[in-house]
Amino acid sequence: MSEMKISLQFEGEKLLEAADISFDENVAKLSFILNSGLEISSISCNENPVPITVESIYEPLFCAEVKKYSVTCGAGFSRVKICCGGRISGWHNVITEDIIELNRYGVWFPCGLSQSADISAEISGCGEYFLVKGKPDGRLWRYSAGEWDMNLILYRKSVLKTASGKHISIYYADGSLNGAAEFSKNVFEDVLDYYTKELFQRGYDKHTEMACLYPALTSGGAYKRDGLIVCISPGTDEKEAVTVNAHELAHEWCSGADCVSWEDWLNETTAEWSMLLYCLDRGKTDIFDAMIGEHLAKAPGLPPIKTADDSRPEGVHTKGTVLFYELFKAFGAKTIKSIIKIFIGLDIKTTERLLEEMGNQGLSEAAAALEKGLAEI
Repeated sequence: MSEMKISLQFEGEKLLEAADISFDENVAKLSFILNSGLEISSISCNENPVPITVESIYEPLFCAEVKKYSVTCGAGFSRVKICCGGRISGWHNVITEDIIELNRYGVWFPCGLSQSADISAEISGCGEYFLVKGKPDGRLWRYSAGEWDMNLILYRKSVLKTASGKHISIYYADGSLNGAAEFSKNVFEDVLDYYTKELFQRGYDKHTEMACLYPALTSGGAYKRDGLIVCISPGTDEKEAVTVNAHELAHEWCSGADCVSWEDWLNETTAEWSMLLYCLDRGKTDIFDAMIGEHLAKAPGLPPIKTADDSRPEGVHTKGTVLFYELFKAFGAKTIKSIIKIFIGLDIKTTERLLEEMGNQGLSEAAAALEKGLAEI
């Protein structure tokens, strides 16, 4: 397998990096994308400087503006080294004195390689920081993951605070969140208990790490990666704590549909309704009512879920939640639970397969209503 080894350091609010890519065999051309705010200072193939071409500038779904580059060498090459630096941008990407977050949405390293590669990072000059899910090596930190899991989240050790439970560790930097972190830890454990014993009835043997970015970021929502939840805060009230923990943890099971097409409604709707079912079954009907009310208020201004060109429309999260709410009113919570369980058990996570399996399991009427709602709600 080809490898990309990234050497990274920070200078104020800027990052400097060198990505050393080694291929299993010679290639004649390499293309990749990189955040437009990062300037390439040098690039070499087999240690020889080569010119680079900017093929296009665009903004991928979810991501910051990028430049697509290509490198060509007629004789072929087995190693490329790309040096670059600058200010990062993109959703949930920030560099401050106390908290640093870099993720794939910011395209902070060469991404979308035309030749796939295993990825690892070595961060220097950060001995006074703690890297979430990282491995210390002297004054270096090391991190390796797939492209979409290259989430580097560092806290200055002098401000880092932790609240740990049996299955979760919550990291944060602001002491005003002490009580919220302790409360959120307990919410997570209760949600996990509900999911594993009641809703999904599937085991969970991971320890989740939650990284809270306040005050470096004060808005921006949350996202889930393998064994990691990234959010602004652990929840400043019960509603926020429940919605963050229950929705993001549900993605441990509610995932697998194409997230860059309209099919992403499956991932987001099943996760949101897992959270809503938790609220119903735990007697938190005030949170259930509040969340449904928010989605109902937003839905009329959003396009239908299913698109003619298979693109991902705005608001699939909300539109899917409202669609399931109509099914909930017509068929009850038991049917919603069955639909979610069918989805997480699918071998191929598509709407077509979900509808087919719903029919196979005696839910033909609900499947017809769901299919109709995809274009109308």
